[in-house]
Amino acid sequence: MAEWVRYSMWDRWRDLTRFRLASEMALSSYKAYVNDFPVTSSATLTVHDPSGDSGFKCGLDDFKLVLNDNEVLYRTVFPSYVALTEDLARELVERLVTDKGTLRTSFINMPAAGDLSEAAERYVSITAVEVWGEAILKAGARDWTDVEGGKQGVVEAITVRNLCAHGIPVFNRTAVNRIVSATGGNVAIKEGDSIRLDKKQFTTYVATLRAFARTLADGVANLPDAKATPS
Repeated sequence: MAEWVRYSMWDRWRDLTRFRLASEMALSSYKAYVNDFPVTSSATLTVHDPSGDSGFKCGLDDFKLVLNDNEVLYRTVFPSYVALTEDLARELVERLVTDKGTLRTSFINMPAAGDLSEAAERYVSITAVEVWGEAILKAGARDWTDVEGGKQGVVEAITVRNLCAHGIPVFNRTAVNRIVSATGGNVAIKEGDSIRLDKKQFTTYVATLRAFARTLADGVANLPDAKATPS
């Protein structure tokens, strides 16, 4: 029978999802409140920080534009889901080496000696997901066909995170080339296409990352433990 291990990352994933849902509900309520202001004056109206902790001021119309942008919340929260997936990967690399007898050489460019936690962290941080994902999947006797959303879905999600983190609003040439290279085929995304991260697309990316993380974790969990093996 397949074993399912609840790594600590899943508790943080749960809490992040609860926060995201709470944010959606709060924003929805506040949008209705602000959008329904019974304003009849033609005078310029200014929104300010009532706490006095900042000098924030913004025209009401400009404030509404941002408030009603359905992508701002998801662009803000999405990188945290990617970070949790990467944190799980670091933990899995460590477990593969310490508990399952996987050699460090299975993870290309990971230091062959020294502190394992630091080595795993650096490996996942500087290595493309299509590389470290492939290595962990292979070690756990899995492959990309076991991941709902597949390799393209995972690589696209990580690429979108990277672009958003750098404030880039479109798929640039580097991003498109990476996705094409990772999948080995044609993709619908073209250079210059705007990055869309509304709730529907956000939900798709998060579901893909969740499926990816579960496949990685299940593969490692169901490997037999090795006898004492030097790390």
